[in-house]
Amino acid sequence: MVGLTIIPIFHLSNIPYFNGGQPMAFEKNLEKAKEKAKKVKLFAHDVHGVLTPDTFLCDIEGKRKYSFWHMDGFGDLSLTANGIQIAFLDTTSIDEEGLVRARELKLDKFYYKVTDKVTKLEELKKELGIDSENIGYIGCEVTDIAVMKKVGFAVATADAIDEVREIADYITTAPGGRGPIREVCEFILRAMGKWGEWVEKVTKMGYK
Repeated sequence: MVGLTIIPIFHLSNIPYFNGGQPMAFEKNLEKAKEKAKKVKLFAHDVHGVLTPDTFLCDIEGKRKYSFWHMDGFGDLSLTANGIQIAFLDTTSIDEEGLVRARELKLDKFYYKVTDKVTKLEELKKELGIDSENIGYIGCEVTDIAVMKKVGFAVATADAIDEVREIADYITTAPGGRGPIREVCEFILRAMGKWGEWVEKVTKMGYK
């Protein structure tokens, strides 16, 4: 009889991170997250991986094109319309794509090539006269961990790495570049009891 060699099959589900091909699940206390969201006066986020799906198109001349989720803009504008400051802490844009998007949304707190997000938020705290508990932040990568540990309301995108999702108060159902800002905007305004009034206002005036 011919001898058989048993070869172990490698499968991604054997890796804790993948958990059957999907990131590990982390249960979050939504009531606790709502209480934290109520206190937000400044909401900050990076550009790539949050506002974009962390991909770009490149033509034969090397020119890049980026995609943004349109209704994420509505999310940022909804927060500003309800008295919550928005700050872009852009660490990786090389074509000023984040700056372009911030200008489209008429946001004045855009910071380009930020190397230390914690320090930048400390500066904004002093400028606005707020505390850490009044800051919300959404992230997805290793570079977001330090700042997420410093804010009052930490949010992770659905496709964030496990380390980010683990420390988040809230995890969006939407992945980066596919509506996480729009989702968390509604979560914050609902927690504050402002969502119904805002919907009524937008319904009357339209979205411009």
